Amino acid sequence: MPTAVNYALLEVALTAFEAVNKLLTTAQIALSPENQFRDTRETAATLDCFTYYPSRQE
Repeated sequence: MPTAVNYALLEVALTAFEAVNKLLTTAQIALSPENQFRDTRETAATLDCFTYYPSRQE
């Protein structure tokens, strides 16, 4: 049974994705490279330290 494709809905979704992609790109450019987390394990460990050991940042 063929499925009807709602092209108007697909266009709206594509427009939304393009807008989000533009915002993400702008945010990535605004962040300096030393502030960008690349390693997910390192990111998780850093966030854990902030969450569970807040006195270490003082």
